[in-house]
Amino acid sequence: MPRITDERREARREQILEAARACLQEHGLEAVSMEMIIARSSLSTGAVYGYFKGKDEIINAVVTDGTAAMGRRLAPILKNPEPPPLPQFAEQLLRTIADFGSDKPGGIDRLLVSLHGWSHSQSDPGLKAPTRAAYRRQRELFTDTVRRWQAAGTLDPGADPDGVAQLLQSVILGFVAQRALAGDADVQAHASALDALTRQCSAGHPGGRGVAPGGTPIPARGGDTGWGPGQDQVAGLRRNQGTQRGDLPRQGEDHSSGA
Repeated sequence: MPRITDERREARREQILEAARACLQEHGLEAVSMEMIIARSSLSTGAVYGYFKGKDEIINAVVTDGTAAMGRRLAPILKNPEPPPLPQFAEQLLRTIADFGSDKPGGIDRLLVSLHGWSHSQSDPGLKAPTRAAYRRQRELFTDTVRRWQAAGTLDPGADPDGVAQLLQSVILGFVAQRALAGDADVQAHASALDALTRQCSAGHPGGRGVAPGGTPIPARGGDTGWGPGQDQVAGLRRNQGTQRGDLPRQGEDHSSGA
C-alpha cells in the first residue's frame, strides 16, 4: 500500500475540520456529534479516527487552528512600525477579520463558528489556558501600537496604553459577536464612526488639539502644539479662577472685552 504524503495527510485533516466547522455552524456545539462530522467529511469512520480520537479533539483543533490563522492575518497590521490613524487602523483590522470569516467555500462563516469555539474554550481546561494566552499576546501587540501612536504625537501621551489596547481588542471581538448575534456588522460604518468620535474628542481635548480627517494633528489655538493648554485656554482658566475668588465686575463696569 503506498504511503500517504504529508500534503495528502494535511489535506485530509483539513477536510475533517471543514466538516466540523460546517456542522458547528448548522447545528451548534452541543448538537454536533462524531457521526455528523464523519458523514459531512465524506471519509470513512476509520479514516477520521485515524486523525482524531473524538469530537472534543476535533473541536479543539478547529479552535486552535482558527485562532492561529487569524493571528497570522492580523500580525502585519498589529506589527506595523508606523500604524495609520485609528479609523484607518480599525478599518484594516475589521476588513481582514471579515475577509477571514468568508474565505472558506461552502458558505462556512468562520466568525460564526468562532463563537462556538469561544464557548468550548471556556469549558475545556486544556484549551482555556492557551486561548487566553493567545488573546493576551494579541493585546500586547495592541499596546505596542498605542505606544507608537504616542511616540508619533497622534495620541494623548497621558493615555494608559494597556487600557486603550483593551478597548481596541473589545472592538474587534465585539465586531465578531455582532456579526453573529445581530446578523451583520459593517466595516466602513465602524471606521467612519471611529473617525467622527476621535475628531470630536480631539477637538474637545484640554489642549485644544484636533485631528484632521487624515489623522494629522491640528495645532492648538495660541500657538501651542503640545497636549497641554494653549495660551487662550490658560487665559480662560485665569479668568475662571478670578471669578471663583469673588473678583466679579462691579456694577456699571464693562469687562466683556477682557480688559
